[in-house]
Amino acid sequence: MNLRHVWILPLLCLIACQPTGTGPKSTASPPIEGCPERLRFAVTDIPGAERLEKEFGTFQTALGDVLGIPIELFPVSSHVAATPALMFDRVDLALAGPSEYVLMNAKADAIPLVGITRPGYYTVILTSAESNIDSLEALRGKTLGIREEGSTAGHLGALQLLMETGLQPITDFEIEIIGDDSGLLELKAGRLDAWADASTRYLRVLEENQLSEADFSAIAQGEQLPNDIVVANPSLDEACIEGVRSRLIENEKNLMGAILASPANSKYQESKLVPARDEDYDMIREGYKAIGEEDYL
Repeated sequence: MNLRHVWILPLLCLIACQPTGTGPKSTASPPIEGCPERLRFAVTDIPGAERLEKEFGTFQTALGDVLGIPIELFPVSSHVAATPALMFDRVDLALAGPSEYVLMNAKADAIPLVGITRPGYYTVILTSAESNIDSLEALRGKTLGIREEGSTAGHLGALQLLMETGLQPITDFEIEIIGDDSGLLELKAGRLDAWADASTRYLRVLEENQLSEADFSAIAQGEQLPNDIVVANPSLDEACIEGVRSRLIENEKNLMGAILASPANSKYQESKLVPARDEDYDMIREGYKAIGEEDYL
């Protein structure tokens, strides 16, 4: 349960993690003043070069066209690996979830550029419809499954909801990290007492596994969570940072279309690029404090 120092582990993989290649240099837009000859782009929740290329290859080309600068896709090994990558100037730009952004901002001074809205993005805690667990209080002495440690909705959001009820991790309930999207199947089979996830992922997993909402009961849901966010390395020139921010907003429809070219990015189906505000992520910082990790920030 202790997240402290987890960001150190990805340092070991930085030597092995290499960019997947550079997109073709574009003549569609003039290069932005102050930017380097190339920009390296990471996505915090996509491990591995092959998957990154498959899901963001079209965006790589579109972003290069918009910025007038070749873009390299930089794969990271986990959702926390982008933080040391920024710290050691291996990455220039990154797309992160709210939890990852808070850590990147605290540890690597990541600069917020633009947000990607996530309508209907909130924490949901589910139980089997056949169980007698119909409230958060009834989870005392039970096991809650989550997809991964440190996730915004499934972990931090769920712990906030439970702790607001008065339940404390470890002493009052157990957490089991599943590591993938099979939690609903585990819940339906009775191997978990409850499952926490993002509302949008829950609906997607239902569809992918041909499950029915009637099989589950939502015993709690959180408030709307902050946007996903594109951040910049603070080592970039100020003119470059401002230029990238402006062009991202100006070319919002083109860039969102490029992201949605991959079916894997369907969670962004109703999303828009909007100006990012650091204060919108204070609720995530409060989540870290709620689980006793304020020193980590």
